[in-house]
Amino acid sequence: MRKYIVFSVLVLLCMSSLVRAEAELNLWTWEGYAPDELVKLFEEETGMTVNITYYSNNNELISKLRAAKGRGVDLVQPSVTLIPQAMDYDLYQPLDLEKIPNLKNVYPSVMKASKTLGGEIDGETYGIPFSWGTSGLMYNTERVSEAIDSYGALFDDNYAGKVTYRATLHTFISAGLYLGLGNRMRDIYKDEETARPILDEILAFLIEKKGLVKTYWTSRQENIDLFVQEAAYIGQGWDGTGWLLAQEGYPVKFVAPKEGALTWFDTFALPKGAENLDAAYAWMNFMLRDEIAGKFSDLSGFTSAIQKSVDYISPERTKLVKETFPKEPVENLWLYGIERTWWTNMMNEYIEKLKLAE
Repeated sequence: MRKYIVFSVLVLLCMSSLVRAEAELNLWTWEGYAPDELVKLFEEETGMTVNITYYSNNNELISKLRAAKGRGVDLVQPSVTLIPQAMDYDLYQPLDLEKIPNLKNVYPSVMKASKTLGGEIDGETYGIPFSWGTSGLMYNTERVSEAIDSYGALFDDNYAGKVTYRATLHTFISAGLYLGLGNRMRDIYKDEETARPILDEILAFLIEKKGLVKTYWTSRQENIDLFVQEAAYIGQGWDGTGWLLAQEGYPVKFVAPKEGALTWFDTFALPKGAENLDAAYAWMNFMLRDEIAGKFSDLSGFTSAIQKSVDYISPERTKLVKETFPKEPVENLWLYGIERTWWTNMMNEYIEKLKLAE
């Protein structure tokens, strides 16, 4: 009898442990992608607990997943163009689309673009759209008197010491577009022999202009702080960040540059070692609901991939978006290319050269 009781207790403890594990969601994501209000609502609806870890860029995400061997995390949100690179290391598992009925709410055009840019590999879906947006220009309308419409403002001597942007791919592309390299910027994704002469030219220019930069920001919050504290008057940033600051009453405006706003698509993806799959699918379906997607846009400043989310966003945000993108369809967008491992290694080399240059 004693052995039976002990065995029964052990079984109950194991079952309890499994229930607790399944009642948790370990989410790795970008700052702003899991607003407190929505996390609280999800936890109330499902009884699950959401544990959030933030990363600042896609390369950091890949490094963390490789180090963890895909374990200890149930759901991540990579940019779609980085999924093929992650699959070079076998980091993700295919998504079961039958478990995501709310995927039907995604813009068909965004779904199509996501597939071609890396979300679908060999007929399997590894990433589904969650959010999309652009990187362009942010500026303080009280400190900058002229109308800003070009990446050239980032390299204008008049704003020396009050400029901020990232030491990343985004700045290299922005500078290249400003320098008139245009379609040649597409060639940086072809092969190293083609890419390096283009990147060499851009690097030389960025080093020449480095003295104008207040600091290279590395996180969304750092970018926000620089503008709130007026340590920077002009910089590169995400549309959602600029709109959020404007909604909160700061004299900040986001502009889609005439050379093209850099456009990204962020996704949901399942790490290879994800354990709490029911929790992961529950969160995906929750965030893909029309009204939740609208609330997400208002709270975060980012644009949802959900078609009817616009029916649930505030008039203030609608006004800001239309001011930035007045044309339908939007014409001045520049889509990133697929980033393979060789390409990221090459770009990291150029980024380090920029950081170390004096």
